[in-house]
Amino acid sequence: MDVRRVGLGCPRVGRGDPPTGGSQAAPWRDHPAARWRRVRRRWRPPPHRGRAPGDHRGRAPCGLCLPPARGARPVIARRWRWVWWLAGLGGVGLALKFFVGFPWRVTFAALLDASPWLLAVAFVLNLSSLVAKGWAWHLILKPAAPHSWRAAQEANLVGAAVNDLSVAVAGEVARVHLIARQAGVPVGTAVSSVVWTRVAEALALAVFLVMAPSVLQLEPWLRALQVGVGLGLAVVVLLAWARGWAWLVAQLPAALGARLVVLGGMGSGGRLLVPTLLGLWNWATQWATYHLVLQATHVPVSLAASFTALVAANLGGLLRPTPANVGVVQAALVVGLLPFGVSPEQAVAAGLALQGLQVLPVLLLGAIVTGWRLLGLTREFEQTAGAA
Repeated sequence: MDVRRVGLGCPRVGRGDPPTGGSQAAPWRDHPAARWRRVRRRWRPPPHRGRAPGDHRGRAPCGLCLPPARGARPVIARRWRWVWWLAGLGGVGLALKFFVGFPWRVTFAALLDASPWLLAVAFVLNLSSLVAKGWAWHLILKPAAPHSWRAAQEANLVGAAVNDLSVAVAGEVARVHLIARQAGVPVGTAVSSVVWTRVAEALALAVFLVMAPSVLQLEPWLRALQVGVGLGLAVVVLLAWARGWAWLVAQLPAALGARLVVLGGMGSGGRLLVPTLLGLWNWATQWATYHLVLQATHVPVSLAASFTALVAANLGGLLRPTPANVGVVQAALVVGLLPFGVSPEQAVAAGLALQGLQVLPVLLLGAIVTGWRLLGLTREFEQTAGAA
């Protein structure tokens, strides 16, 4: 209903306007209020295509469109939100029950009674593994982009510190960013070097998993399986040393292979041999660190138990659900050492000592290298990794 005659009434209901060419209203009746408008020239076509006047020209023909209320969501989303809230409350309840009922006094007593000399040796071995990792990256990157050994070590150290503070894998972004800013290395070359470093570490892990059971007591069929896997791995290593990994890039299509020329050149000529050996040193020192920390906290442990704890902790921390895998390492040690007769409180004490040995020195050195701006850089690299 158009009360004020401004053209906002229903377009299908007449407003008293006569059709084009129709008769005028009777003189004794009220005429509709005249509207102010421009005079249309005679040669122009009639308005409204010769029919009755329509609605206001600024109004949509389908009526006024009102936006939906802010915050209106489907009912299904609200239902799932309640499910997540209930799951979160259940998880918090279980965590509180665990923390209240766990024998923390025994755990802290085991930490205070730990051997400082064994912890010092484990500390040195852990730092040597970090240096070996940065050295391997330096050897892979140097032929493609010359830089100093110190720049690679600093970038690797800051990357490890960022990984300890973040949930996402932002440490690789930090390594690439710092080596590109400090040494002038192209970003694409730095990314390719990180990829080849991961390949060398994976190859070193495979060699380590084959060689480590040699010092353990295994069943005859497991020993035969170890020998077979070792022979197959030896063939792969010889091919990588003789032909290089660049032949894999050569098998790709030409359009894709042209973009991976730098990536293929880094793996040619057996350049991964020394980085693989350094990666093997990294895993061996990690095993030694686990074994020494367990012995320092007076855990009756064997080489098989420490090897199982190492594998369980690395498998549990693949997804990095918490910063520095806090809580994940302790749970993995409890599960891994339980078959060897180690009590949960002793395993948790060893896990706390191990994480303090691995995380705190790296954070301190990373803060010194970045000028105590580690937290700000971590947020920046997390945003960059999320955008990528």
